[in-house]
Amino acid sequence: MGRPSQGKWVADKVQVIPGYEDCYIYKRPGSNTWQYYLSIPGEGEERKSTKVKGSPADSSVGQEEAKKVALDRKLEVMSRQKQGLKARRVKKMFDFIDEFLEEERKRIRPYNQKGFITAETFRGKRTHLASLKRFYKDKSIKLEDLDYPKLFDYPTWRLTPEPTWNPTVPKHNHSVCTELTTIRAFFGYLHRQGYISSVPSFKKVERESLRVNRRDYLNARQYAQTLNTVRAWSRRTDVTDIQSYNRKVLYEAIKIMSNSLVRIGELRQLRWSDLEPASQLSKEDQKNAHIIRIRKEITKVGEPRTLVSPTVDAFNTIRELRGIPKQPRSPWPSIPPEFRNQLIFTKARDQEQPLGTGTWNRCWQEIKELCAERYWGNKNITWYSFRHTGISFAVARNVPHLPLSKFAGTGTRYVEDVYYHHEAETQQIYDLLQQNRKFFNQSVDEEKDFLVDLESVLEDIDLK
Repeated sequence: MGRPSQGKWVADKVQVIPGYEDCYIYKRPGSNTWQYYLSIPGEGEERKSTKVKGSPADSSVGQEEAKKVALDRKLEVMSRQKQGLKARRVKKMFDFIDEFLEEERKRIRPYNQKGFITAETFRGKRTHLASLKRFYKDKSIKLEDLDYPKLFDYPTWRLTPEPTWNPTVPKHNHSVCTELTTIRAFFGYLHRQGYISSVPSFKKVERESLRVNRRDYLNARQYAQTLNTVRAWSRRTDVTDIQSYNRKVLYEAIKIMSNSLVRIGELRQLRWSDLEPASQLSKEDQKNAHIIRIRKEITKVGEPRTLVSPTVDAFNTIRELRGIPKQPRSPWPSIPPEFRNQLIFTKARDQEQPLGTGTWNRCWQEIKELCAERYWGNKNITWYSFRHTGISFAVARNVPHLPLSKFAGTGTRYVEDVYYHHEAETQQIYDLLQQNRKFFNQSVDEEKDFLVDLESVLEDIDLK
């Protein structure tokens, strides 16, 4: 309920437009500053100071100036409402950022679904809007004070280092474009809610081409060298039983990612029930290859896929490391029913708990210290790089891009522009130049190209 317009709260009341009670000026008892009252249809009431000083002895002092302030505000409200915009000025921009994030939080789902976001995406949006706050030096502003020309230059500010407010700039323009997508969504929300009349525009930022942003991966020699070093690291005896278990499991994880092309996020969430024998293959091929069913809730794109992977031995080794007995007369992976719904990558002493992120990170640092300077050069190799390595090897072996993209759960454009690395391009160009001089034997069985075990292919590589 609004404050009464008379009595102890209101003194020297004067209607701004005679005969209309929706807007008037007044003084508070004990104050000489004129205030205004404005009723805003559908939005409530507004009482604010006009910042015009009056006189206790003469109520006409400052009256006309105060009436003008109130009338200007009334006309502004009428104009905004005719445009379908909200008129009351209650919150500032940072308050609306918090409101927008709360709305986005409601869209969080456990995995990618159309029209929703994941918790990881939400964290990214929150980080992007934190950059917008730094752009305003952590000082929230009124929405009516938005400086559109200043916002237009946000990309320039974001790419220019500044010790206090922008100490770390994105490495790639692509990152700035991603931030701008979130910021546009925020201002789009304000526009839909009727708080601003238009969504700001921003200076154009050219994204790097996919070819420029190609993922780092290991060539054949680097992969063989890395695998040999990690194998020796995993077999060291001067470590605890738990450390030995972690190292051996992660060595197998590297082989699985390289051969199956699964993402590390998918690999870490695989369960034994996701593995099946590849009954469509010959008995001989089934000794090496099997089916992995990637559930939609663990994929990057929220769509399930099925793939054939030559990693039977790797999963058998993990089963043995975990001490899971082999179920007699049961199809591969021969897991007893009580273990089928367990994650494959679990802690050594608590098989109900996933192998922790800290373990993956610590072990990767150890691998990196052993291999980065010796083998990788300037390449930024991560766990994810082993998937890239497997895809790049397949491209180099002339596996058709369409089935390869389906197998890997990515688009054909990404296969061509992101995974088709310069070594393969150089080889292809050289082969074209050497036509009628040199011939290569290629597999005519495209399906079996997927089942080539990378470790066996690399046996003859000179590592010296």
